[in-house]
Amino acid sequence: MARLLRPSSKLSEYIFAGVERDTRGIDLSDSERFNYYPATPMAMVSWVFEGTLHMVKTCETTNNKSEVFENVDAVKLSNPLPRLVFSGPQSKPSVSWSPGSITAMSVAFYPEAILQFLRSPMAALCDQNLPLEDVASDELLAVCEQLFTRDSSQQPFLAFQVCFEPLCQGATAIRAATRIEHWISKLTSRVAYSNAGQSLRQFQRRIKLWTGQNHRDLQIFCRVEHVMAYQRYTTDTLELDLAGLAHDAGFADQSHMGREIRRVTGLSPARLNSLMQRDEAFWFYRLIDGQFEKR
Repeated sequence: MARLLRPSSKLSEYIFAGVERDTRGIDLSDSERFNYYPATPMAMVSWVFEGTLHMVKTCETTNNKSEVFENVDAVKLSNPLPRLVFSGPQSKPSVSWSPGSITAMSVAFYPEAILQFLRSPMAALCDQNLPLEDVASDELLAVCEQLFTRDSSQQPFLAFQVCFEPLCQGATAIRAATRIEHWISKLTSRVAYSNAGQSLRQFQRRIKLWTGQNHRDLQIFCRVEHVMAYQRYTTDTLELDLAGLAHDAGFADQSHMGREIRRVTGLSPARLNSLMQRDEAFWFYRLIDGQFEKR
C-alpha cells in the first residue's frame, strides 16, 4: 500500500506532500523490495515505524546502465537508516531497499520553509540522508519524535500536522503550490522582489541559500514535470509528438529531453514508462503520475 497525501490548507504553506508506504502482509520478492525515487528539489523528513531500510550505495555491475536491480547481492547497501531521517534536496535519483515488511512515512517540505527549523544551511544538506537529530532544531525533533508514541488509531500524517502546526506560529509561510513548477515560479518572484535580489548575483545567491541549488538546476525539475503531466493528459489513441513536447517543455531538442529525464530518474523515458506500468518497485513514480490525472 502506498498513498500520496496532501497537507491541510494552512500547512500547505510549509509542506508540499506526504507519502505513506506499508508492505505488511504483501508477499514481495527481493527485487520488489527496492524503492526507486527521482531527484527532487524538496527536503524530506522520514519515519521508519516498522522494519528496516537501507540506501543503495553502489552497484557492483558497472555495465548496468539501466540502474534497475534484479538482485540485492549485486548492490552495496548502507547501514540501516535511523528511525528518523532528514534528506536534503537530491540532485540524483536514489534507491532504497528493505529486507522485509516496512511501514514508513515521508513528508516533503519546501526547502526554504523547513530551513527555519534546521541548524545547518541547505546547501550543506543536499544529497545527504542524515539522522534528523543531527540537523533539526530541538523543537522540530521533539515534534517528529511524538509520532512514535502516538495512539495507533491516529493516521501518522494527520498526527504530524497536529503536532507541527503550533511550531509554525511566527515562522515565515511559503505560498502553497500544487506542482514543482508553481513553487519555483513563486520562489523566483519572492527572490526577485526582495531587497537581496536586486542584482543577478544576489538573485542567484538567495536562491542557493534558500534551496541549496542554483536556479538553472531547479528549472530541470520544471521541464521534467511538464513532460510527465503532458504524457498523463495525452490519451493512448493520440500519437505523442516528442519533438513538439521537448520544445514546449523548454528543452533544446528531443535528445536534450531524454538526457534530462535520465538525469532526474536514471532512466530513459521509454524505459521509465514501461517500469512504471509493471514493476512494484516503481510504486513512487506511479503516485507522482497519478497526481497529474486529478489536475
